[in-house]
Amino acid sequence: MLEDRGQIACCTIRAAGIFVAIVEIILCILSVYGLARNLHIFGASYTIWFIIGIISVIIICVVIVLLLYAIKKRSSRLILPHLFVQIFLILFLIMVALVVFLLLIFGEPRGILRLLGHDTYEITEEDMETIGFMIIVIYLLVAALEVLCLYIVYKLFRYFKEYELASFGDPFYTDRTLDQSAWQIPDKTMPNGRGSPDAGDVYPYY
Repeated sequence: MLEDRGQIACCTIRAAGIFVAIVEIILCILSVYGLARNLHIFGASYTIWFIIGIISVIIICVVIVLLLYAIKKRSSRLILPHLFVQIFLILFLIMVALVVFLLLIFGEPRGILRLLGHDTYEITEEDMETIGFMIIVIYLLVAALEVLCLYIVYKLFRYFKEYELASFGDPFYTDRTLDQSAWQIPDKTMPNGRGSPDAGDVYPYY
């Protein structure tokens, strides 16, 4: 039934979608804090990256608002932007973690600063290695969290899609599963069995 598909774990799929929105809002707040802290550390040379980061946070906030509005209106189409941004974010986090890992493997921890255009910033290589491993762990943890959120949002999308089909009277839609155990196959060898030539059925080919 459609109601059964609207459940996930111990709550409804809509409540799970709201939980995803809350988690992502918290991540956006932490991201803004991190951007502001880096701007304070690196100064004016970090301005471009700060602007790019703020624009990214704004885009994520917009799709979060669309997600909440989609939950209120039960609209599957309004969830699509969130799905696309979420997939891109997961790929980006994994890619950054992979690049940092390769830099550490090949003994270039300061390459992490070069990526940001701050290779002149004074920091020991040991501290840079520690920061590099922290980046890898944090980014992979956030990516794993986003994968879980992506699963929830995708289930929410499928649920609203089926809800729309049921609401608009799609003639090919049914929210009932077919009980195949009740199906019966007639015995074609019996004269009165349907499907038997003796029952009056005509077979053009033998």
